[in-house]
Amino acid sequence: MGIPFTRLDITQEKDFDKLPKEEVDAVVHLAALLSIDVWSPKDYLMVNALGTRNVLEYCRKNDVKKIIYSMTHSDVSRVEEIVITEDTPRAFGGIINLSIPYIVSKIAAMNFLEAYHRDYGLQGISLRLPGVRGYGSRFISFWEGVPHLNAFYKFIQKAMRSEPIEVWGEHKTVRDLIYIKDVVAGITCALNSKNAVGLYNIATGKGLTIEQEIKAIIQVFSPPDKPSKIIYRPEIEEVQKRSYIFDISKAKKELGYYPKYSYEDALRDYKKEMESGRFNHLVLKQEQILKKKYGKSIRDIF
Repeated sequence: MGIPFTRLDITQEKDFDKLPKEEVDAVVHLAALLSIDVWSPKDYLMVNALGTRNVLEYCRKNDVKKIIYSMTHSDVSRVEEIVITEDTPRAFGGIINLSIPYIVSKIAAMNFLEAYHRDYGLQGISLRLPGVRGYGSRFISFWEGVPHLNAFYKFIQKAMRSEPIEVWGEHKTVRDLIYIKDVVAGITCALNSKNAVGLYNIATGKGLTIEQEIKAIIQVFSPPDKPSKIIYRPEIEEVQKRSYIFDISKAKKELGYYPKYSYEDALRDYKKEMESGRFNHLVLKQEQILKKKYGKSIRDIF
């Protein structure tokens, strides 16, 4: 898209020699191995923890004053309270074993930021993000090594084809979901802040049930004359059973961050980006990877 880039491996210290050594105001660190893929505990620690330490060393050696780090919300995945602040004690676990090494590696990376702030005066800002929505994002996740389409993408496909969409369980669980452009706004606010340091929740501060999410998807993506019908299946256990909403008052006060998009506004912008075609190469790339690795197309697993 015309943005200059350099490809490097953050686990290799020598790779950072490819980057400029002068006139760098800040680093926005988004590189990571994600929990939706299948990696070993060693891989997670090498990339997410030690890789972040290498990024910090690049900043220290080249007098980069600020680093923005994207932090997972999984560090509070087992918190009993619904409203979560930056001071809420961590409580986490995973439904699969690989989730825990991933979470631990992300916490370790954030701890590295805090240590470099204390020891070297580096302005380290960690942004804790909830589930992010945005066109071109990864729509394939893995369960026990098998590819699956995520539910959000499935719902959109069904809505566009006027097919019925099921709602499972009591559908009372609420989740904080954020649009990618509000994430970018949060990063921009952090870059512009002279004094911010430490952890900030970048979210909407509001909860959304799966029923509300599906209704919004139908409103935006279904043909007006033939909207998808919702089929309620209370006998099937709801997949997501823990409610969480992130308190964003600290980000508002110290970063000047305010989310712009309601969920329906985000979906309308998502649809606009989808129809523009400017991110189609990202979707095509995922399709190519899927075919090469598993011999399947998106339609095969949908």
